[in-house]
Amino acid sequence: MAMRRWPWPFLLLLAGALLATARLVPAFTVSSTLVLAVFLPPLLFDAGFSLRVAAVRRELPWILLLGVGGALLAAALVFLLLRAAGFPSDAALLLAAILAATDPVSVFAALRRLHTPERLRVALEGESLVNDGVAVVLFVVALAVVQRRVLAAPDVIGLFLFLTIGGLAVGAGFGLVTRRFLASVPKPVQIAVTVVAAYASYLLADRVGVSGLLAVIALSLILGSAYQPSTHHQVHRFWRQLGFAMSSVVFLLVGLQVHLDQVVRVGGRLLLLVAVVMLARALMVTGVTLTRSDLWPWSWRAALVWAGLRGALSLALALALPATLPGHDEILALAFGFVFLSLVVQGLSTGPIFRLLGISRQTAVTTLR
Repeated sequence: MAMRRWPWPFLLLLAGALLATARLVPAFTVSSTLVLAVFLPPLLFDAGFSLRVAAVRRELPWILLLGVGGALLAAALVFLLLRAAGFPSDAALLLAAILAATDPVSVFAALRRLHTPERLRVALEGESLVNDGVAVVLFVVALAVVQRRVLAAPDVIGLFLFLTIGGLAVGAGFGLVTRRFLASVPKPVQIAVTVVAAYASYLLADRVGVSGLLAVIALSLILGSAYQPSTHHQVHRFWRQLGFAMSSVVFLLVGLQVHLDQVVRVGGRLLLLVAVVMLARALMVTGVTLTRSDLWPWSWRAALVWAGLRGALSLALALALPATLPGHDEILALAFGFVFLSLVVQGLSTGPIFRLLGISRQTAVTTLR
């Protein structure tokens, strides 16, 4: 999903920002409901459906460590470091949640071209999917705290667990029912069934009051293993195209929401934010892999840190912030600037960095365990 030289998300962000800065489009706001209910389900379903269940099962302990424990640890470190740097607590909390999800989709093509070891690639892909779900729940909890709907620590933990467990349960149940139904419908109809199932699982979970996006992730993992290889390829190609289209809309919408002069005004805070997030990810990766240096040599750890790009999900969460929220414009500008720099600096340099680290010439001789 990356262009040959310049990543397409970067170009869309730049195009939108230039149009907005030049006042060539009228000012408008995007509904948070539209972003969460329309754009995010296809992005998350696409990511989950594309993962091979066997590979995920083999690397599951490390995927969970990086995707759940690592995401929570990194978000906590970002919050603490931003507070220490003088950021207001509400802005620090929201930015930590918004930037908790890595989005290395634009790097995966480069990883495959470079013959990256499979277990490193699967760990990155699995981590990305899992912490997408964690970031969405963190965002909902952070927003509830900022809006003073939840304040006590037990209530915050309870809300997190309720959203997570409930969302996964709804998605798993919906996925099992849909999987049985797919066996009885003609192949040409199956793609339509997956689309209906993705949005229906989100709406059902949201109606119950749990995480609709986690429900979509659970659904996608179950349905991803429901097809024969030839049919799976057809369905996957459809969702890849739909995910590409939705990502494109999100990047363009964010670009149209932010003027470049706003990003310049927060330039100092943006550079500080970049430093804080990169430091937090480096500390997280080091901490999680510290006891197994035999499985995670320093070059692989460096690769994990550098491949932690932010992308469409972070932008979609930033767009989902209520326009009336204090500091809304600055948080959106900081999220825009961070993703912009991430795509340009990390996205364009991943190939050279991986070759410099020698990862493209390594072979995986052990399995994660």
